[in-house]
Amino acid sequence: MGRTGTCQESSVTLNCSEDNLQPPARLAVTEQPGRVGAKKKLWDRWDSVHSAAPTGKNDHCSPVASKSNSYVVAVINQKGGTGKTTTTINLSAALAYLGHRTLMVDLDPQAHTTIGIGVDPDAFIESMAEVMSVPRKPIAEIVLPTYIMGLNLAPAHIHLAHVAEQIYTRVFRETILAQALQGLDYDFIFIDCPPSLGVLTINALYACDFIVIPCQISRYSLDGLADLLTSIEIVKNLSIQDLFQGDHFRVLLTMFDPRNKVTNQYILDELRPYKEKTFAAVIRRNESLNQAQIAQKAIFDFDFDCIGSQDYQQLALEFLNLYHRRTGLPVEDKVLNAQGNQSTSLEG
Repeated sequence: MGRTGTCQESSVTLNCSEDNLQPPARLAVTEQPGRVGAKKKLWDRWDSVHSAAPTGKNDHCSPVASKSNSYVVAVINQKGGTGKTTTTINLSAALAYLGHRTLMVDLDPQAHTTIGIGVDPDAFIESMAEVMSVPRKPIAEIVLPTYIMGLNLAPAHIHLAHVAEQIYTRVFRETILAQALQGLDYDFIFIDCPPSLGVLTINALYACDFIVIPCQISRYSLDGLADLLTSIEIVKNLSIQDLFQGDHFRVLLTMFDPRNKVTNQYILDELRPYKEKTFAAVIRRNESLNQAQIAQKAIFDFDFDCIGSQDYQQLALEFLNLYHRRTGLPVEDKVLNAQGNQSTSLEG
């Protein structure tokens, strides 16, 4: 996947006929008259990009995880404002719309993921604060449904900040979240981490199978990347060679603006050692993403055709390709071929 030319909007268009393509029964969605729902549109995009001519069948062959344990993904960057919460919500929503049972774990006391998906922090009694406390509350008992079918939320509350201070005195404190996540019946679990390398983030690192590092296209967002990778090595007990030879993490470039040519070139030069560990999908700066946060919806439900929606769809497809490659689970050829068609150019 090359990064050549300037940043272009996705050339992939929705070209599947509604008469020939219907979502499966288990993903049925109620649509408003005259409006195609986000779930239906996402399936249309999936098939238009990855499949050959329509087969006439009414089911979609999305990859389904077959292993017993959930695939846990931590979204981490100790710098704030890099797009962690936006990525957690929209990547989780995309996977849920594609038929994967997904759980978002809000591990940030600021509760931005909880608020961003439309859940009032004062509308529930128990949260991740009770899960991380002693005695521990089972996480399944605090999980809430969201407005998206197949996407659930383990909410956060400001009380989690006080609980984090108490965790420092506990034995094996880095294992608390990993123990809490055991036995959950989800395909994917995404953990939105606080902007620090404190005990909550260390718990997420210990519990996760894969790490997404959103990195804003700015000078200061790069400063803590080396420290974060060092923390990953320590918590995961990896050598620097193991960390880079395995598929343990990916850097996700966010808030990309093609007009900032000098800044973009500087960031790309700084990230050159991590080129093979950077997602091809790039999240471009887009006002619709900001407005979707205000509306407390995933970008696909706010403005499906905006570039923010296109970028997160590309990210979801690339993530699934990487997931199947890393886990070794069987996958349809159309998913394996997705990566060749999905890229956002950066370098001029």
